Amino acid sequence: MDEDLARLPGPRRHLDVLETDLRAGRSCVWYFPDPLVESGRADFFVRELTHRLEAVLPVPGVASLADRRAGPASLPAQRTPATESYAPRTDTDHGRDTDTDHGWDTDTDHEWDTDLSDDPYGSLLNQLVAPGGTTRTGVAPAAPAPAATLEERLAKELGVTGDPVEALAEQASAGQAPPVVVVRCWDETSPEEAARLLRVAQATFHEAGLPGRAWPRFLLTARAGDLPRATLGSQGHAAVHWWWRVWTRLDTEVLMAWHSRSGTADAAGTLLHRVTDAVVAEVCGPDIDRALALRDAWDGDGLGTLRHALGRVLPGHPVGSAGAAPPGRLSTAHASAPGAEIHDAWARGAVDSWDGRIHSAHSHFLLDSSPQELRVLVCHAQNRVLLPLIEEARAALIRLVPGMLRTQHFTLRDFREKARSPHWRNAEDATVPVPELEELELGGLSHAAYMLALTTAQRHRLRTLHTARNTLSHRTPLDHAELVALTEVLTTDWAAG
Repeated sequence: MDEDLARLPGPRRHLDVLETDLRAGRSCVWYFPDPLVESGRADFFVRELTHRLEAVLPVPGVASLADRRAGPASLPAQRTPATESYAPRTDTDHGRDTDTDHGWDTDTDHEWDTDLSDDPYGSLLNQLVAPGGTTRTGVAPAAPAPAATLEERLAKELGVTGDPVEALAEQASAGQAPPVVVVRCWDETSPEEAARLLRVAQATFHEAGLPGRAWPRFLLTARAGDLPRATLGSQGHAAVHWWWRVWTRLDTEVLMAWHSRSGTADAAGTLLHRVTDAVVAEVCGPDIDRALALRDAWDGDGLGTLRHALGRVLPGHPVGSAGAAPPGRLSTAHASAPGAEIHDAWARGAVDSWDGRIHSAHSHFLLDSSPQELRVLVCHAQNRVLLPLIEEARAALIRLVPGMLRTQHFTLRDFREKARSPHWRNAEDATVPVPELEELELGGLSHAAYMLALTTAQRHRLRTLHTARNTLSHRTPLDHAELVALTEVLTTDWAAG
């Protein structure tokens, strides 16, 4: 699925901004929340960005995240010699048929196996172990080599022996295309080392008098704790980017559309699936993996089944979390970076900015037996999909009113007066103008429906639209039966009878 993510509007827009900065000669520090790094998805987006650029120079890290999680490597188990004595090869063995016995005494069963193809340390240990199991004298185990510094590793990648930053400046002064040096700070062991390298590089390039677009650029990718706070040098030649406000509602809905359900459905069933997908997107927000899982686990029924399905797909309750809803300040949600009050929660992957508000990544608080928040989210999703379609159905009926009017008893003005808003229906003020036909609402149309020559099906359709509109306007979600009835009405033409 990761290949699809880079094509979604939100990530693509985020990568576009980074690419623009790097091409303009600005170095970038790119922060990710911890779970995105640990899952490998951050590395995926780093690769997607570097594939767009030329002259990319990735610096190998000291140790990968996988290595650090696995701990120190252990030596594979070595073979032990048999209890019989080891028979070394002598000069007299040269006359033997090496095609059959390879120079060994075939009359004796020697169990010391010399096939070391599956034993990566066998050849080394054979040099340290003498025949009969005695240790060779004068051979001491080698001390582990100290890890190379970041500057040393960068110099090696550049193919120079001196200062790599000076070498980059000299190459840029000579007119060479400036590279993009990529440092994955989560693969480093010294947070200050990468920050110092960036500051030194910016000072060196400035002193060399290089124009901005000729500066070699650094891309430091990091978690919140991988770099010190004061990392950037010259603000004019560096930018900070956060994996924040990247995911949008459109991303979630588009991803679910790409992973379509199996089987076919009629028009009403397709609309019902749209409503279900909108609810899933509203509930899961930026947690796109959970959105796909919830869509598969929930059949679109009521709040009770939604809560049960959500409980099945959510991970274990976060340790130390009270399960409270995230803060909803719009200023925080629209900022370019997570604010101080939610910075730690963002770093843990617990919250993100989504659709103009702070959204919990794993909404355990919605599992409460009577959460008002879940009802509100479901209602928002239903409103978003259904209200525009209800409005289209209202406009379609109004266009048919002149032809449906019982003209032998009523005029069009009579109908407009009867169908006016209830607020003005009993008004005594004669100066209140009669509303235009296009301004009539569903409640008024239903009130004056007896003036129209409607079939039983058309009356049912109008009544269903009016009831659904009232329910949704009072922030009450429709239940499954009401949804099924409404989708049938919305996918049926008025002229169908």
